[in-house]
Amino acid sequence: MYKKEIERKFLVNRSLIPDITKYPSIIITQGYLSSIYDLLEVRVRSEEIDNNIEYYLILKDSGTKIRNEICYKISKDEFDISIQLCGNKIINKIRYKIPHSKDNSKILELDIYSDIDLIVCEYEGESEIDVDTLIPEEWFIKDITEDSKYKNFNIAMNLQDFKK
Repeated sequence: MYKKEIERKFLVNRSLIPDITKYPSIIITQGYLSSIYDLLEVRVRSEEIDNNIEYYLILKDSGTKIRNEICYKISKDEFDISIQLCGNKIINKIRYKIPHSKDNSKILELDIYSDIDLIVCEYEGESEIDVDTLIPEEWFIKDITEDSKYKNFNIAMNLQDFKK
């Protein structure tokens, strides 16, 4: 499935995050098959929701706020083989879907990374105007949308920079 991903990403103040236990969560494992020299990001991903696991192969271009994305569902066997090919370029995180405090129609995705000291929040909108006019929550520290250090691919390539 093709889509144009339009999003903003923020660092957050962990002590001000709302109570996440009341929101749905997704356990994500994501590995990268592409290298730092590729313009196309190729990754495999598992998403576990309520003990149901789905697997994907995802292709993305090299943008930041606006990116083209193609997503294919794959089998568990295809995922298991592909994730091994990722080597150590793998991230694990729990994603919480939280409604925006001032507009419940806007769903924020809070990612708490396992094994590294990083929590970010993303908002994916329908248009550039939609994401640009998002009112930051009080618990947002900094807009990191254009900071390539915080792209998941770069996090996976530089895990040692984020170690706990």
